Amino acid sequence: MQSLITQMWSRKQDRTRRGKKKAYVCFIICLAFILLLSLLFSISIGVAGGNLKILLHTLTSVDRSSEMGRIMLEMRMPRALAACFTGAAFALSGAVMQGTARNPLADAGLLGINAGAGFLVALSAVAFPSISSMGTMLLAFIGAAGAAIMVYGIGMGNHKVSSIRLILAGSAVSALLTALSQGISLTFGLSKKLSFWTAGSLSGITWNQLVIVIPWIMGAGITSLFLGERMSMLALGEASAAGLGINVISVKLLGIGTVLIMAGASVSLVGGISFLGLIVPHSARRIVGADYRRVLPASALMGAILLVLADVAARMIYAPFDTPVGALVSAIGVPVFLGLTWQRKGAVL
Repeated sequence: MQSLITQMWSRKQDRTRRGKKKAYVCFIICLAFILLLSLLFSISIGVAGGNLKILLHTLTSVDRSSEMGRIMLEMRMPRALAACFTGAAFALSGAVMQGTARNPLADAGLLGINAGAGFLVALSAVAFPSISSMGTMLLAFIGAAGAAIMVYGIGMGNHKVSSIRLILAGSAVSALLTALSQGISLTFGLSKKLSFWTAGSLSGITWNQLVIVIPWIMGAGITSLFLGERMSMLALGEASAAGLGINVISVKLLGIGTVLIMAGASVSLVGGISFLGLIVPHSARRIVGADYRRVLPASALMGAILLVLADVAARMIYAPFDTPVGALVSAIGVPVFLGLTWQRKGAVL
C-alpha cells in the first residue's frame, strides 16, 4: 500500500515537472516572438516614415532599395540590433551578478561598473582622440574591472559582502567616476560628444561597431548561460554548494569575468544604462521561479525587449530629437529599486 502511494506521488510530481517545463518553453518562445516583432516595429517606424513592406523589400533586394529602405538598413537596423544585444547583456549581467554574489541588489550600474567603463572611455577621448572602436572597448573593459575591484574592496566588511554596504560603495564609486568623467568633458570641451555616456543613447550606432562588439557579448552571454545550474546551487549557500561538488571560487570568477565583458562591451557601445540589470532579473524570477537555468535565458530576452521598446519610445516622445534611453529606463527602474530595498514594514533587504 505504501509503495503504491509512493508511486502515485512520484507520477504526480513528474507530471507537475513536465507541465512546468512545457509552460517555461512556451514562455521563452513567446518572448522570442515578441522580441522579433519589437525589432521589426523598431526598424519600420520613425520620423522619416517607413513600414514593414519597405523593410521586407529592402532585405530581399538590397541593390534596388529606395532611399527610405537605405535609412532603415543603415540607420535603424544597427540601432535596433544594438538595443537588442545590449539590453540582453545588461539584464544578463545583472542576473549573473545577483547569482554569484547572492545579492538581490547587484547591478552593473549600481555597482559602478558602468561608471568605470564610461570614465576610461571619456579619458581615452582626450588622451587618444583617434583611438579605434576596439581600443575604446578594451579601455571600457579595463574601466569596468577597475570599478568592480574598487567597489568590492570598499564593500567588503569582515571578509563578507553586505548588500547595503555594497550598494553604498557602488554609489560612492559611481559618483566619483561620473564626476571625473564630467570634469574631463567640461575641461576639454567634450561635453556634447560625451553626454550620451552618462545618459545612455543608441544614436549613431553603425554596422562596424556592431561587428566588433556583438561577438564579445554573445561569447560572454553564452558562457554565462552554462553557469545557471551552478548558480542555483550557489543560492543554497557556499558551504552547501561546495558540498555538492561546486568549485565556488571558479564559478564566481567566471561569473565576474562574463559580467565585465558584457557590461564593458555594452557601455562602450551605448553608454551607461542603469537599473536594467536590476529590474529585469527580479521580474524574470517572479515569472519563471528561482532556478537560474530558467532565469538567465528569460532575463536576456526580457532585457532585449525592454530596451528595444524603450528606444522606440525615446525616438518618438520628442521627435525628431532623441530622448536619452537611459533616462526612460531609469524612470522605470528607480521605483522598482526603492520597492526592492524595502520589505514588510520598511525592513531593509
